[in-house]
Formats: sequence, C-alpha cells, structure tokens
Amino acid sequence: MKHWMIVLAAIALLFLHERLCATKFWFLGGTLPLAGMGALGYQLAIAKIHFPAQLTIAYAVFFAVTIVLWIVGRHAYRQKELNRMRAKDMN
Repeated sequence: MKHWMIVLAAIALLFLHERLCATKFWFLGGTLPLAGMGALGYQLAIAKIHFPAQLTIAYAVFFAVTIVLWIVGRHAYRQKELNRMRAKDMN
C-alpha cells in the first residue's frame, strides 16, 4: 500500500509540474527540479549517503523527466501565446 501512495504522489507532482511549466511564470515549473537538486545536495553533503548505481539512475531519470516536461511546457505556452497574437492580428 505504501508503494502505491508514493507512485500516486509522484504522478500528482509531475502533473502539477507540467501545468506550472505552461504558465506565464516559467520559474514556477522550475521548483520541482530545484527541489530534486536540493535533495541530492543534502544527500551528498550533509547525510553523506553512499550512492549505489540504482540511486544514481533514479536521480538521472528524475532530472531528465523534469527537464523534458519543463521544455515541453514552455513550448506549449509559447505556441499558445503565438496563437493568441495571430488571432488578435486577424481582427
């Protein structure tokens, strides 16, 4: 049951991240990658956790997914703004 709650929380965070990336305020979408970097920095510097290959791969996938979602969200926002400007020019 605990694993399902973690999966649901991760899906909810990624959905929120995607929605925040597609807004006017681009920096809101950057909060999740920054939180991940903070967690990584904490584990490296303060907790001094030994990083097995599984944890390294998990962080790499996390950063790749969040950065790709951020880029996709920014592109969607720009396209929406371009369409809005084109509609204004037509009138």
